[in-house]
Amino acid sequence: MTAPRPSLRPSSLKRFLEPFRAALGHAARIGFGAVVIWLLVRTGALQPRLIARAVAGNPGLYALTLLLYLVPLQVLACGRWYWLLRASNVSIPLRTVVRLHMMGLFFSGFLPGGTGGDLVKGYYLLKGRSKAEGAAALGTLVVDRIVGLLGLVAVAAVATLTHVSIWRGSPMLGAQAAITLGAAAGGALITLAYLSPWTPRWLPAPARAGQAIENSARGFLSELAGALSAFRKAPRVFVGGILISATVHFILVIIYALSARALGVELPFGLHAYVGPTLTFMNGIPISPAGLGVGEAAGKILYTAVGATHGQAEIPALVHTFALITSLIAAPAYFFRRRPAKSRGHGAARS
Repeated sequence: MTAPRPSLRPSSLKRFLEPFRAALGHAARIGFGAVVIWLLVRTGALQPRLIARAVAGNPGLYALTLLLYLVPLQVLACGRWYWLLRASNVSIPLRTVVRLHMMGLFFSGFLPGGTGGDLVKGYYLLKGRSKAEGAAALGTLVVDRIVGLLGLVAVAAVATLTHVSIWRGSPMLGAQAAITLGAAAGGALITLAYLSPWTPRWLPAPARAGQAIENSARGFLSELAGALSAFRKAPRVFVGGILISATVHFILVIIYALSARALGVELPFGLHAYVGPTLTFMNGIPISPAGLGVGEAAGKILYTAVGATHGQAEIPALVHTFALITSLIAAPAYFFRRRPAKSRGHGAARS
């Protein structure tokens, strides 16, 4: 008599299919970006020869713009996160922060959206930490993204208010301006409410930044909420993070302007300040790897609306080449990372 074959339970089948589902999701996102790029090239909206001509015809300008993307922009972005970690009293060396930042840059090159690398940073940041320490560390990533978004909105709002004549007569640009100014007003109100001494019932009472209390009865989400509320007692750190973020996005506007010059597109700098933040936001939407295809399509629409006669999609495409090169340069931080040694004694603190 033959033994019955073991049946796959639903939970086992789900675990078996999970890697295939993840791979299918990544393939779909990469395929979406590829299809958008193909359509742009097919319709003539994106011309790779213009990008090649910009690189070959202006190698010095291209190298300068790449250096701007590689050094001051990344130093400020990494320094902002390190400052938040220090304010939260998260025990982590600067070299580890730099390595994790570079790992995030590498994975952001092919994970959906411009912030996909945060998932990898968060994974390695939580390893070996207790519940309270992990919540404080993860909270800095969340706050880093919040102040980054507030800085982006601030730059976009200033550009919108100083270029009223551009969007006043255009329904599409007028709608964009309304959304930008609405987001800026909402961000200002949220920031004031967050930093105010008054505490709504739904918001955890503010704790001093870095003050982590180990309590086994509290879940991880409660610990994370407490870690996020800690910056309410560190307003200079929170506001300083917004100012650093605004500087980062201003540098990105310069990068867009220099990319346009390399392509021979003559536009006032203020127009790049008006368009650039929206393109940066579009690149961050988790649709395709690093926003590939999405940014080019948005650039075609927005740069045409502000008066560019050519190079509309090629400008964000050229900026994407800087992001790709930066991702490749940062790759050794992941592939040659030091493997943790196996502990022979007591392990790391556990919750």
